[in-house]
Amino acid sequence: MANSEDGQERLRIHWRRDAAGQCQSARNAAHRYLTSLFGVGLIALVAAVSIVAARADDAESLDFGPYRAAAEYRRSDVARPLALSLDQRILCFDGSLPADQNLALVKRLKSGGLFVAHSIGGDHALMMKVADHLRDINATVVIYGYCLFSCADYLVIASSKTVILRDALVAWRPFADKGECVGVAPARDEGPFRLDGGACGKSEDMFSQDFAPVDRLRRKFLRTRRVSSTFDMPPESAKVRKLLRKIDLERAFKIGFVMWMWHPRYQPSSVKTKIIYEAYPESQEDVDALAERLRLAGWIIYDP
Repeated sequence: MANSEDGQERLRIHWRRDAAGQCQSARNAAHRYLTSLFGVGLIALVAAVSIVAARADDAESLDFGPYRAAAEYRRSDVARPLALSLDQRILCFDGSLPADQNLALVKRLKSGGLFVAHSIGGDHALMMKVADHLRDINATVVIYGYCLFSCADYLVIASSKTVILRDALVAWRPFADKGECVGVAPARDEGPFRLDGGACGKSEDMFSQDFAPVDRLRRKFLRTRRVSSTFDMPPESAKVRKLLRKIDLERAFKIGFVMWMWHPRYQPSSVKTKIIYEAYPESQEDVDALAERLRLAGWIIYDP
């Protein structure tokens, strides 16, 4: 009987040791997993910070001289809205493109050339055609003065690189086609509701269905240029959305247009285009002063 009890006690001790070993192995495995998971997250965080830092380094190391020279060509006595330099390396876009605009000059711009924009855009379908061609020839978009409305929607993310010169303003607002409304809508990133345009209605999904043919073109355009599936046009940071919620938008839109900027730190994780600011404004006061200097009516909200 004593031998039997001794044997059972030895069995219990063996089981405890074996269980302890299994628990320790499980703890080790969990530790390795969590360490790996933390490592992946840390790597992703470092990568994101590195991308933003690389963009800042790009701005510091980039020679803006050629881009300023191209902008000076736009300021000379050239045709509007489109003018092509003699060497076909610079195409200036100043003004607005109507739906019947001839794009022969755009197609003559040489591969790798500069497309200088100082514009409010134009016909949406035509602007998308221009943007697609700029991407196909790997042109660099240069923003001088201002780029608003459909200019911001399509040209800023048209090609692989966009250079925004000092004292230039780029700003967005919702697109609403004829018969559509501007209002709040759920955001792809599940953050605060965003301001958007679409079919008029009162339900939260009032902007979820195609309402005009141009909407389908816009969605196709964005699919080829976005990095994140949560990015949508017009771009609105969480801070901008919170600012917009404090505004009496109905009254504001009756007085004049309301637009907003998009801080460079959000861009690398949102779109494929490398967007380089020579100098991003530092405050709302800076933006107000620039808007006044450029004789822009309405209100442009600064994205801090």
